Amino acid sequence: MRLIAVAAISAAGMLAGCQTRLTLEEAQARCTQQGGLLVIIHSQKISKAGAVGPDEPSPGDCISPNKFDVPPPAPAKPPAN
Repeated sequence: MRLIAVAAISAAGMLAGCQTRLTLEEAQARCTQQGGLLVIIHSQKISKAGAVGPDEPSPGDCISPNKFDVPPPAPAKPPAN
């Protein structure tokens, strides 16, 4: 079972690698069209000598309002008599 999950994740990763990555501007526009807010991930490379590279922003997840929709809790069962 575990092997199947690993194979599925690997296959998804390979398929994702075939897609072209959106630029930050394209991802922002697409997310805004959906009514969401784009998470921007900032990263910097640091060398062993301690030199810090430039800030590299990249698009993260699009947070849309429906991601916070929580279904109402199921009604409680009446106690058994």
